[in-house]
Amino acid sequence: MCDREERVMNDESAKPESRPIAALTYLLGFVTGILLLYIEPYNQDEFVRFHARQSIGFSVVWIAILVVFGVFISVLPHALGAVLAIVEGLINLGLAIFWLFLMYKAYMGERYRIPELADVVDNVSRSFGA
Repeated sequence: MCDREERVMNDESAKPESRPIAALTYLLGFVTGILLLYIEPYNQDEFVRFHARQSIGFSVVWIAILVVFGVFISVLPHALGAVLAIVEGLINLGLAIFWLFLMYKAYMGERYRIPELADVVDNVSRSFGA
């Protein structure tokens, strides 16, 4: 891959002042994502809007995973529930590391797209006009 293509993929055209704000969209999950999606002047910055939408989608998926695991842990027998709780803890650890990775990518000015989730988020945001 040539250097020009890599720059376009990484979106190094993101304004330096937008980078920390884009990273902050992930800080409190969907809360900061929604806030920064609608607060002036950040709602005009496409780089911040991209990360805010992705933060909302990532948070919703994480919460859905927690709810599903919580339901299964509570209804399964204690031994299976304990094993599932350990698996849930490992998944949470992995998601927390990925969350930090997303913040890092946003801070570095990269428009990192989460596979599959980014397409869903794009479709939902187009239907809401966000």
